[in-house]
Amino acid sequence: MQVLCSTGAFTRSSDPNSHEEILKYGQELMADGLEIIFYPRWYQQQERIVRALRPCRLPFPVLHMEKSIGDSFGSSDASEREQGVLRFEQNCAFARQLGARIAVLHLWGMPESDDHLERNLQLLARCLDLTEQYGLELTIETIPCTHADPLSNVRRAIEHDRRARIALDTEFLVWHNQLENVFSADWLWQEKLVRHVHLKDHKGELASEGVRYYLHPGEGLIDFHSFVRQLRRAGFDGALSLEARAIDATGQVEVDRIQTSLRFIRRLLTEGKQDILSADG
Repeated sequence: MQVLCSTGAFTRSSDPNSHEEILKYGQELMADGLEIIFYPRWYQQQERIVRALRPCRLPFPVLHMEKSIGDSFGSSDASEREQGVLRFEQNCAFARQLGARIAVLHLWGMPESDDHLERNLQLLARCLDLTEQYGLELTIETIPCTHADPLSNVRRAIEHDRRARIALDTEFLVWHNQLENVFSADWLWQEKLVRHVHLKDHKGELASEGVRYYLHPGEGLIDFHSFVRQLRRAGFDGALSLEARAIDATGQVEVDRIQTSLRFIRRLLTEGKQDILSADG
């Protein structure tokens, strides 16, 4: 398993120079690569941003697609859904330009959330055709829902089109009381459907009074030691991506906090290997 860091840990969509922050901070991180998140303002500057990012020391094996795409897919307006498909393809092109192999998609999103998931699913086959065309593997993330729950929704996506794959998010699964269900859901592992994992901690609410909480692994209630051991037993061999923001109230990037979390994740993997060797011995 590789250890990645999401660029969302040290950038914000409101920052017009977010790609420059990737070069500034990303190169010094103790990661095997970066999961790059596509921000809305990048649509008009895609070629310039690609040229700027190519010198980065760390590779970009994973692209987190721009989050409004799923919102568009759930719209009752057909033209807005088509616009979402166009943005999806632009994200695919960006991913290929940077050498990404996996794309993470929020298939649904606010304000519709999953209330009309059938609309979102209608576009899934076209999206999978596009990712195949661009040499990508599409994973649907287990994000929060208002109608059903994350595991039920990603299962519907798999049943709709067997080419789809899944990205787990620890925080969102705990928020829906589903983290333990992951390893009892045989359908997730029999065909190796889980291709990527986001690691964030959790100890209550996602946000309060409009302020989003971000807890790094070890700062909340999730037992990541047990979680990673179970991933190994289930045969997971994808990447673990730190996806918790580390920007303080003054806007400064907390590099030490990110590095501490990346070291924590590496220790989890080392422990997992030792457990396997002990069991084999």
